[in-house]
Amino acid sequence: MSPNMRIFLTGRPYIDDEIREFFSEAVRIPISPTQDDIKSYLEMRLKGDTTPKAMDSQLRADIMRVIPERISEM
Repeated sequence: MSPNMRIFLTGRPYIDDEIREFFSEAVRIPISPTQDDIKSYLEMRLKGDTTPKAMDSQLRADIMRVIPERISEM
């Protein structure tokens, strides 16, 4: 028992049952990325591509269009 202990935990939604089991009094704050967050992340990752010649402009455009659309549908 450590009444002054604080834990910050992040995870995917599917682990919520385990969090509830072990930390029944935990305060849970759901966080969801916006499409702009997703696009910014993708742009950052694409800029760091170690094999840029493996991707043409059409594939890059498809990645920037399809992934944010599909994630926002979740």
